[in-house]
Amino acid sequence: MAAYDEVYLSDIIELQGNIFLNIREALPGVDEKWFIEKWMCSRIRKLLDHANPKFAAMPSLEVIQYFIDEEFGGSYKQGEEWGGFLPQWVGMIYAMYQWKYNVPGTKIIEVLPLSEMERMFPTLHQVGLETAVEKIHDVLGSVA
Repeated sequence: MAAYDEVYLSDIIELQGNIFLNIREALPGVDEKWFIEKWMCSRIRKLLDHANPKFAAMPSLEVIQYFIDEEFGGSYKQGEEWGGFLPQWVGMIYAMYQWKYNVPGTKIIEVLPLSEMERMFPTLHQVGLETAVEKIHDVLGSVA
Protein backbone atom coordinates (compact mmCIF):
# COMPACT_ATOMS: atom_id res chain seq x y z
CA MET A 1 0.00 0.00 0.00
CA ALA A 2 1.55 3.29 -1.13
CA ALA A 3 2.13 6.05 1.41
CA TYR A 4 0.54 8.85 -0.66
CA ASP A 5 -0.72 9.61 -4.16
CA GLU A 6 1.76 8.65 -6.85
CA VAL A 7 1.55 12.13 -8.40
CA TYR A 8 4.04 13.36 -5.73
CA LEU A 9 6.41 10.41 -5.95
CA SER A 10 8.84 11.55 -8.64
CA ASP A 11 9.23 14.98 -7.02
CA ILE A 12 10.00 13.48 -3.61
CA ILE A 13 12.40 10.88 -5.02
CA GLU A 14 14.23 13.58 -6.96
CA LEU A 15 14.22 15.97 -3.99
CA GLN A 16 15.64 13.48 -1.51
CA GLY A 17 18.22 12.21 -4.01
CA ASN A 18 19.32 15.78 -4.65
CA ILE A 19 19.38 16.61 -0.95
CA PHE A 20 21.75 13.72 -0.30
CA LEU A 21 23.84 14.57 -3.39
CA ASN A 22 24.06 18.28 -2.56
CA ILE A 23 24.87 17.96 1.14
CA ARG A 24 28.53 18.79 0.59
CA GLU A 25 27.73 21.79 -1.62
CA ALA A 26 25.32 23.29 0.91
CA LEU A 27 27.33 22.37 4.01
CA PRO A 28 31.08 22.33 3.32
CA GLY A 29 32.89 19.70 5.38
CA VAL A 30 29.71 18.10 6.70
CA ASP A 31 29.73 14.52 7.91
CA GLU A 32 27.43 13.15 5.20
CA LYS A 33 26.43 9.98 7.04
CA TRP A 34 25.56 12.03 10.12
CA PHE A 35 23.40 14.32 8.01
CA ILE A 36 21.53 11.46 6.32
CA GLU A 37 20.85 9.68 9.61
CA LYS A 38 19.57 12.89 11.22
CA TRP A 39 17.53 13.76 8.12
CA MET A 40 15.75 10.39 8.01
CA CYS A 41 14.60 10.86 11.62
CA SER A 42 13.64 14.52 11.25
CA ARG A 43 10.33 16.32 11.37
CA ILE A 44 10.74 17.42 7.75
CA ARG A 45 11.30 13.84 6.56
CA LYS A 46 8.21 12.82 8.51
CA LEU A 47 6.24 15.49 6.63
CA LEU A 48 7.57 14.12 3.33
CA ASP A 49 6.38 10.66 4.41
CA HIS A 50 2.95 12.19 3.75
CA ALA A 51 3.94 14.25 0.66
CA ASN A 52 3.82 17.62 2.41
CA PRO A 53 3.70 20.07 -0.52
CA LYS A 54 5.68 22.82 1.24
CA PHE A 55 8.83 20.73 1.29
CA ALA A 56 8.14 18.49 -1.72
CA ALA A 57 8.28 21.54 -4.01
CA MET A 58 11.20 23.32 -2.32
CA PRO A 59 14.65 23.23 -4.00
CA SER A 60 17.06 20.81 -2.34
CA LEU A 61 19.59 23.44 -1.23
CA GLU A 62 16.81 25.40 0.51
CA VAL A 63 15.53 22.26 2.23
CA ILE A 64 19.03 21.44 3.47
CA GLN A 65 19.52 24.92 4.92
CA TYR A 66 16.03 24.97 6.44
CA PHE A 67 16.66 21.58 8.05
CA ILE A 68 20.04 22.58 9.51
CA ASP A 69 18.69 25.90 10.78
CA GLU A 70 15.57 24.34 12.32
CA GLU A 71 17.11 21.20 13.81
CA PHE A 72 20.61 22.38 14.73
CA GLY A 73 20.54 26.17 14.86
CA GLY A 74 22.62 26.42 11.69
CA SER A 75 25.54 24.31 12.88
CA TYR A 76 26.39 20.78 11.81
CA LYS A 77 28.83 17.97 12.47
CA GLN A 78 32.04 18.09 10.45
CA GLY A 79 33.30 14.85 8.95
CA GLU A 80 34.02 12.99 5.78
CA GLU A 81 32.29 12.83 2.45
CA TRP A 82 30.59 9.56 1.75
CA GLY A 83 31.48 9.61 -1.89
CA GLY A 84 30.29 9.91 -5.44
CA PHE A 85 26.68 9.27 -6.34
CA LEU A 86 26.13 6.75 -3.54
CA PRO A 87 24.35 9.32 -1.32
CA GLN A 88 22.00 10.31 -4.16
CA TRP A 89 21.14 6.66 -4.86
CA VAL A 90 20.49 6.04 -1.16
CA GLY A 91 18.20 9.07 -0.97
CA MET A 92 16.23 7.91 -3.98
CA ILE A 93 15.97 4.32 -2.73
CA TYR A 94 14.84 5.45 0.73
CA ALA A 95 12.17 7.71 -0.83
CA MET A 96 10.88 4.99 -3.17
CA TYR A 97 10.90 2.38 -0.40
CA GLN A 98 9.03 4.71 1.96
CA TRP A 99 6.36 5.38 -0.66
CA LYS A 100 5.95 1.85 -2.01
CA TYR A 101 5.73 0.08 1.35
CA ASN A 102 4.42 2.99 3.46
CA VAL A 103 7.27 2.67 5.96
CA PRO A 104 8.28 5.77 7.97
CA GLY A 105 11.72 7.24 7.26
CA THR A 106 12.75 6.57 10.86
CA LYS A 107 12.09 2.86 10.38
CA ILE A 108 13.86 2.72 6.99
CA ILE A 109 17.14 4.07 8.37
CA GLU A 110 16.87 1.53 11.18
CA VAL A 111 16.36 -1.55 8.97
CA LEU A 112 18.44 -0.28 6.04
CA PRO A 113 21.44 1.37 7.72
CA LEU A 114 23.91 3.25 5.57
CA SER A 115 26.49 0.47 5.88
CA GLU A 116 24.00 -1.97 4.33
CA MET A 117 23.11 0.48 1.57
CA GLU A 118 26.80 0.93 0.79
CA ARG A 119 27.18 -2.85 0.57
CA MET A 120 24.22 -3.17 -1.83
CA PHE A 121 25.14 -0.23 -4.08
CA PRO A 122 27.54 -2.01 -6.46
CA THR A 123 24.97 -4.72 -7.21
CA LEU A 124 21.74 -2.72 -7.26
CA HIS A 125 22.54 0.78 -8.53
CA GLN A 126 22.16 -0.20 -12.18
CA VAL A 127 18.89 -2.17 -12.02
CA GLY A 128 16.53 0.81 -11.66
CA LEU A 129 14.93 2.20 -8.53
CA GLU A 130 11.78 0.12 -8.46
CA THR A 131 13.63 -3.15 -9.11
CA ALA A 132 16.25 -2.30 -6.47
CA VAL A 133 13.55 -1.47 -3.90
CA GLU A 134 11.71 -4.72 -4.65
CA LYS A 135 14.91 -6.76 -4.31
CA ILE A 136 15.73 -5.05 -1.03
CA HIS A 137 12.20 -5.69 0.23
CA ASP A 138 12.43 -9.37 -0.78
CA VAL A 139 15.52 -9.68 1.41
CA LEU A 140 14.07 -7.71 4.33
CA GLY A 141 10.51 -8.95 4.24
CA SER A 142 7.98 -6.81 6.06
CA VAL A 143 9.57 -4.00 8.06
CA ALA A 144 6.53 -2.03 9.17
